[in-house]
Amino acid sequence: MPKFLLGWLLSLAANAIALVICWLLLPGFKLSFPIGFIVAIVLFGIFSAFFSWLVFKMLRDKGSSVVALTGLLSTFLALLLTSLLTEGLDIDGVTTWILATLIIWLISVLIWFIPGPWRNRRRESEAKKKD
Repeated sequence: MPKFLLGWLLSLAANAIALVICWLLLPGFKLSFPIGFIVAIVLFGIFSAFFSWLVFKMLRDKGSSVVALTGLLSTFLALLLTSLLTEGLDIDGVTTWILATLIIWLISVLIWFIPGPWRNRRRESEAKKKD
């Protein structure tokens, strides 16, 4: 299995866990199971990957302090579009939006600390850049 696909599947699993945690903790965060949940996970994964790339490209030249916001902004945008385009995810209230964005972003950051083959790709590309 390609490393990119393995990394995306891990991210998809992390997003699924994060969405369920938000559903359990936040009263304004609603998921409809099972079909709506699956559609929401897939759409959120696609949007999250796309917005991470897009926001990083736009903010890359602004400095390292702004690039740190890439994850939060892309998570919020992915949540927003997923909520608008599917009935599997519904978020009510500003506080719920903020907390859901933070929880999902934090879980996605923490998941990358798990060792695995997806991390070797970054090391290989960094080693090629140094040569």
